Amino acid sequence: VRWPCSVTPLPCVLKAPPARARHVVFEDEVMSLGRPPGRVPPAADGEKAGARSVPPGLAPRPRAVPDYVVKYPAIRSPRQWEGYKGVFQDQLAEYTELLGELRAARRRFGELEAAMGQRPRHAGSRTDSALLEKQQRCEYLKKKLTHIKARIQEYDRDARDSAVYF
Repeated sequence: VRWPCSVTPLPCVLKAPPARARHVVFEDEVMSLGRPPGRVPPAADGEKAGARSVPPGLAPRPRAVPDYVVKYPAIRSPRQWEGYKGVFQDQLAEYTELLGELRAARRRFGELEAAMGQRPRHAGSRTDSALLEKQQRCEYLKKKLTHIKARIQEYDRDARDSAVYF
């Protein structure tokens, strides 16, 4: 196209292309190999769309929070401190008793294995269900008592640190 001399073409004004949203990938995000990020693999027959977007071995597992963590939060008052202390002393007596029973049972297992001329094995290898339940209860109580004791010590430390001396 030839333009007459009197008519000059207007300069073409170029606009920048619209900004694309950046895709930010964090280290803990799972990206399947060989696929561009952000794409969900096609669903197989009878499978929901996106059901396999996270590989089975890498799917996050829910963590169970022990009941005592919820039941015994940080201490806020002297009355609550007294309650925690009472529970601690109560449960400590049960824990001590169970621990003694378990130690005696392990000692008996050792004696029986020695009498039978066998090499001592882990005590849990031939335990009955009652002994196994006692062992699990003992482990639970140990964790619970450790938690309650930590809460009591936190409260004592905070009370000591916030005390005003004249």
